[in-house]
This record gives sequence, C-alpha cells and structure tokens, in this order.
Amino acid sequence: MAQNNVAVAKIDQFKGVLNNQTIRAQLKNSLKDNAGAFMSSMIDLYSGDTTLQNCDPEKVALECIKAASLKLPINKALGFAYVVPYKGVPTFTIGYKGLIQLAQRTGQYKLINTDVVYEGELASRDKLSGEIDMSGEAISDKVVGYFAYFKLLNGFEKIFYMTKEQVTA
Repeated sequence: MAQNNVAVAKIDQFKGVLNNQTIRAQLKNSLKDNAGAFMSSMIDLYSGDTTLQNCDPEKVALECIKAASLKLPINKALGFAYVVPYKGVPTFTIGYKGLIQLAQRTGQYKLINTDVVYEGELASRDKLSGEIDMSGEAISDKVVGYFAYFKLLNGFEKIFYMTKEQVTA
C-alpha cells in the first residue's frame, strides 16, 4: 500500500511539472490544439513506467517535449518515439517508424522499405556497391538478416543489409 502511495505521489509531482507555464507554452507552440492530448500521453507514459518514475520528472517532461517538437507520438505501442531511462537519465529516442515519418515529411522520398530476409532469399550481395539480390526463394522461416531501402524522387537510391548476427551484436 505504501509503495502505491509513492507511485501516486510521483505521478502527482509529474502532473505538477506539466502545469509549469514554460512546459505548457512549449507544448502549445509545437502542437497548437493537440497540446492537451499530448500532455495526456505524457502522463500515460510516466504512469505506466516505474523506471521512468525514478527519474527527475522535469527532465522526463523536457525529453517528451523533444518528441512534441518533431510532432512524434510517444505512445510506446506506436513505435514513433520513446522516452526511456538510460542509467537513470530520461532519454528521448526516435523509433524506426519515427525516422520513416520524418523522412516522408521532407517530400523527397519515392520509396522507403525495410523487411526481414529469410534463409534462401538472399541470392548475392555486392560488397562494393551495397546492392543485394533478393531473387532467391525462402527455404525456411529462419531469419538470416534485415534490409533497408530507399529511393529519392531524384533517382538516388540506397540499400543497406545486415545479418541477424550483426544486428544482434
């Protein structure tokens, strides 16, 4: 019961930080009419993460504002942006979906794609150019690697491939 009271007190302290005029102004400047909804997501994030509650609540709020300035949601389930404690310090991190969102907003991308590579699909890889030939057929459901690909409107394209072991390392 005492532990629950401590959690409630920390959440109330965080809500107090969100009532700070500077925090409210920064959110309003970034998000206009969506500032209230974003503040609710900040409270949800903080309330649902006990390790984040061990961080300075003002620092947590300031990291959340970084996501707001980029107009990226901080709902963990969406995968756009995260605020995670790193050695006791809240740290803003952009998820891969957030990176894709930011790239799309530039209006310069024709295609963006990422996926897993199953055993048998990778026919060859040109180490010099970075091109990969994915013309093989999957022979199992074993994941052997991952790729990322993009093509700009001006024709520039890039492929990046990593083995599962490289990603894990």
